[in-house]
Amino acid sequence: MKCSPFLAALGAVMCCALIGCGAGHANLTSISVSPQTATTTSSPQGQVGYTATGHFPNGKSRELSRVDGLSWKTSPTSTGTVAATIGSTGEATCSAPGNVTITATAPENLQLTVNNGVQNTASSVSGTATLDCQ
Repeated sequence: MKCSPFLAALGAVMCCALIGCGAGHANLTSISVSPQTATTTSSPQGQVGYTATGHFPNGKSRELSRVDGLSWKTSPTSTGTVAATIGSTGEATCSAPGNVTITATAPENLQLTVNNGVQNTASSVSGTATLDCQ
């Protein structure tokens, strides 16, 4: 059975794509969070949207999301007050005055992250930013 040139080319492209997702995939080396510092009000409750950019050893970078296993958290203030919360998409909401550290964390090996409920146990990489709730 003969294979058309189109199907042969399509097969070659798919094969390269699959191999490209396999061995040799660069691990995440760092995460930068933007904006690095932000200020908003706590009354009324102000919001700030954050993004996380993953950086790789080959010099490339890209925005990370929940699909990559990205998670967000806020720290309590120095007095233990929960001044802000942050959702899974990076939207922080101030609810009380104070300085808060925003942390974005993702698995070092992003290719192990699949959206099927399996927990990625690879080492993780984090980046932080500061939110001033006034």
